[in-house]
Amino acid sequence: MKKSWLIVVSLVSIVILLGIVGSVVFSPFSETSKSSFSIPESIPEYTDNNSYAELLHFVERLMSYPGMPFRAAILPGELPDDLPVEVPIPKDAEVIGSSVHSDTKYKHVEIILDVPEEPNEVIEFYRNSLKKAGWNETEGFFPPEGGFASIPSMPESATFCRYEREGPSLTITAYTPDGEKPADVRLQLDTDPRAPICSERFGPRWTDRSEEIIPLLISPEGAIPRSSGSGGGGDQWHSDATLETERSVKELETHYRNQLLEAGWELKEGGSNGSIAWSTWSFSDEFGDHWSGILLVSELGQENLRFLFLTVYLVT
Repeated sequence: MKKSWLIVVSLVSIVILLGIVGSVVFSPFSETSKSSFSIPESIPEYTDNNSYAELLHFVERLMSYPGMPFRAAILPGELPDDLPVEVPIPKDAEVIGSSVHSDTKYKHVEIILDVPEEPNEVIEFYRNSLKKAGWNETEGFFPPEGGFASIPSMPESATFCRYEREGPSLTITAYTPDGEKPADVRLQLDTDPRAPICSERFGPRWTDRSEEIIPLLISPEGAIPRSSGSGGGGDQWHSDATLETERSVKELETHYRNQLLEAGWELKEGGSNGSIAWSTWSFSDEFGDHWSGILLVSELGQENLRFLFLTVYLVT
């Protein structure tokens, strides 16, 4: 019940912070702006009478669409009991709750679980379970992004279609927010057989080949990402990031060097002078084209800040 209450309170808190509910007066030019908010006296005092049921009803209304044939339901600590397809649940999973949007024909369902496994183990569980049940895995709209990750541990995900290029569709995302188990697992089910993510006419999102060449690069434990970016086009792509870490530039270059080696890149040469470390790379893709890359890690003006830069370009 404690987690169920936290779900509802969190949702309502978000709504209030966005200014959707209530009226909070705050002006950056007012006398009170430096230290406090001004709350109108007309807001009623909060009471605990039937607060859980009232909040639940309130959130369900927020998720509905006025004038549209949509209905919404929030199920704290529960799974939907009338789904048209079976959704496997890992052993020892704790059900945090579900939300259901439905129209006259189809449902859009999100299920939140805590699973005492690693994210990749959760994804493998669903790959095995859904394959046995006849589901087909698809790339969906968004292929895996490469380059320097903006968070230390990126989510694992996979998307499945119940039939060949036809829904229902099921997307699984698994992530450890603090890097430790249990995994936060989100299941998104769309029961519409015309689900766009499964339809052939939509297909995967188009990307530059150069963007897909760069593998995902995870920051070392304890490092704090401060910024990241990427860009390019055609036959060239780059990724950059700024990290706060006590590791030396040489230690960081070695950390990312190992990930490039694991991704199949070949180290050509490298070096370091204390404030900067560098290495050059080559890679042959599935089409037989050859790519070159340069990895740079350097100190910045502030203590413990490191700048990372990786660029790749097509040779032939």
